[in-house]
Amino acid sequence: MLNRTDKVRILAAVTFVIELAVLIVLKFFLKLNVELLTGIFLAISVAWIIYLFIYFDLERKRNEISINRVLGTEAKNALNYGEVGIIIYDSENIVTWISDFLQQRGFAITGEKLTRAIEGLGPLFKENAPKVMLQNDEHIYEFTRSVNEPAVFVKDVTELYNVRETYNREKVVLGLVHFDNYNETVQKEDEQKIADINTKIRQKVVSWVSEYHGVIRRIRSERFFVVINEGSFRQMLSSGFSILDEVKKAAEHLRVDITTSMSFASGYSSIDEEDAMVNELMELVLARGGDQVAYRCFGKEVEFFGTSSQASEKTSKVRARVMAKGFGGVIEESSSVFIVPHSEADLDALGGCLGFDRIVHNYDKKSYIVFDDIKVEPRTREIYDDNIMKLITNHVFISEEDALSMMDEDSLVVVIDHHSLDLTSAPKLVEKSERTVIIDHHRRKNDSTVNAMMIYNEPSASCTVELVSEMLQYQPVDTEIDPVDATIMYCGLLVDTDFLKARTTARSFEVCAWLKKEGADTTAANEWLQDTLDDFVNKIAISHCMEVVDGRFAIAAVDPADGRFNRTTLAQSANYMISVRDIEASFVIGETEEGLCAISARSNGKINVQVILEKMGGGGHYNAAGLQKSGVTVAQLRKELLAAIADYQQQEGSEDESDTLN
Repeated sequence: MLNRTDKVRILAAVTFVIELAVLIVLKFFLKLNVELLTGIFLAISVAWIIYLFIYFDLERKRNEISINRVLGTEAKNALNYGEVGIIIYDSENIVTWISDFLQQRGFAITGEKLTRAIEGLGPLFKENAPKVMLQNDEHIYEFTRSVNEPAVFVKDVTELYNVRETYNREKVVLGLVHFDNYNETVQKEDEQKIADINTKIRQKVVSWVSEYHGVIRRIRSERFFVVINEGSFRQMLSSGFSILDEVKKAAEHLRVDITTSMSFASGYSSIDEEDAMVNELMELVLARGGDQVAYRCFGKEVEFFGTSSQASEKTSKVRARVMAKGFGGVIEESSSVFIVPHSEADLDALGGCLGFDRIVHNYDKKSYIVFDDIKVEPRTREIYDDNIMKLITNHVFISEEDALSMMDEDSLVVVIDHHSLDLTSAPKLVEKSERTVIIDHHRRKNDSTVNAMMIYNEPSASCTVELVSEMLQYQPVDTEIDPVDATIMYCGLLVDTDFLKARTTARSFEVCAWLKKEGADTTAANEWLQDTLDDFVNKIAISHCMEVVDGRFAIAAVDPADGRFNRTTLAQSANYMISVRDIEASFVIGETEEGLCAISARSNGKINVQVILEKMGGGGHYNAAGLQKSGVTVAQLRKELLAAIADYQQQEGSEDESDTLN
């Protein structure tokens, strides 16, 4: 940057050269008196230099007056004392003046365009950003643009930035580590096997946390408490929690069914709040089936990592017995009970309602199933209508309006086969209820909108009928089930397991045997579930739209011009397509009879369709999921699905690469 003296010297030198040239011309060509001319030109030069000094001094004073007008003299002195820099620019963003502080820091930018002289200031002018932080040499500066005057204020925030970064790196992150199915496994193993499990699985996770300089302490045999700083936790995040796969591999080598669930929370104002959030996140992880990590930073949405395997089967029935006793206590304290299935209720939802209604009767409480005037899946409606005279001998079916009129503050609402308000068949009733419980087998979403006092959510179960049937077996008194109830419950289990071909566990077959013992008519069930001619034709028509992506994804996007279908038909078609050899996941996209666009997805166990559809706002199970959306077309939904599949495959590739490196 040129100061006032430098400018005067340059202009004086230029003037001297011009005068010398004129002097030579006058002497040699005009033969004038040299001494006289020299005196004249010397006087002119001195006068010119004095003028230049006066001119630039006035220019400096005008700038200072301008600064004083913007800030005021006292404010200007204070900013200089506080080492706050000031940049003044004109209408074309050309820098006309900078403060002494910036001159001392090497900002030689006077006369240059501001956004070119300092790279990165564009957002201040083009995007109206409130401030911009830039680094120059070893210093970090905060640039703020004046709203009313052509000025930019510059503050050295290096020390503040370093303190903030240190705080962010060192602030406390709390976590929990839970070994899924650990207690159930060690109960049936010998001491040597238990020692191997502790050494090769539990100790592996303990060592992993220690590698990131975290502190881990056991609080229960299957649960550990973790304290780690933010900087080390960020390294954990970047690793993608590959420890989950390492634990699964170690468990497979030991031939045990143990996985790992984790939850972490950070950024909360108190340790109490952070600890409460960590426990809440762990409940959410376990409700989603485990084998994953949930992390929440204060003020942000929950992030999930993992979810690459199915929920582990719970071999122990301890929880079913505990939940049966817990629900019994809640029922005893209730004046009446209202049982609510999900919208477009299917046979699993209806069967779960019938079974839980029998549980309530053991406690001599008034019980009602909210089933009148709700949306019911066509096949379920047909079976319900055909057996209504037998059903009403043991159950009372009412509408949501009737339930609202009979409800009081001590009434209990039981939400069956779902856990979200947008899926329920009686939203007003559920929203009004002050005492609500949930029985469900779907992975919980992180935004569940039902405020429940008690939740029995078991993603490892094949269906809700399985959960209710087990609770029926742990009642304080023997509970008799009508053969029609048992047959409908058996149908619900068959539908949700694709006739026992998918999502089954040993407990699923035990429930089948128990229902048969209670009078379930398996022949009648198979007849009820046979396809109609229309169902058969629709499945064939949908399968004609099938395309295979990457050799393992089957997608059938049905043009609405070719027809609308109910959700059952879409689900049946997805089941039909997944039976094709080498197909690992099937997706049927179509428009429903209500005008919504829906996806029904199925997997053979190698692809997690629940994760894929959850990215799009849907949900369900590892190998059975669904989605409904309004305001979109089938073509748009197909494009969105392909993007979600690509993201899933990219995540798979990252995990495979991590496995190779390990």
